[in-house]
Amino acid sequence: MANMNIKSDESGTVASMPEADYDRSPTIYLNDGQCEALGIKDKAVPGTVYELKVKAVVTRVVSSEEEIDESKAEGNKFDFNAAFRLTDIEIVTDSGKTTANMLYSK
Repeated sequence: MANMNIKSDESGTVASMPEADYDRSPTIYLNDGQCEALGIKDKAVPGTVYELKVKAVVTRVVSSEEEIDESKAEGNKFDFNAAFRLTDIEIVTDSGKTTANMLYSK
């Protein structure tokens, strides 16, 4: 798994974010029906951690030239951003089984 909790500091290098800055991490919003489909029947308490397994489709890619100081340090690469549409989601339990496996496996 890759941790998405990263940002650039003043020097332009990537640094780990303190816990208070988690709002900059990618976020998904699920409605009531989607929560129920995932087996979340009660209100989840903020701070509760779920492990998710997802399928996603890239819907948008933006590419741009690196800034001059980045180009000197890293070579003439391009920066890019991507948008992903999450098409399928499963909650993984502590045992590593998905909710679907627990409900429908024999």
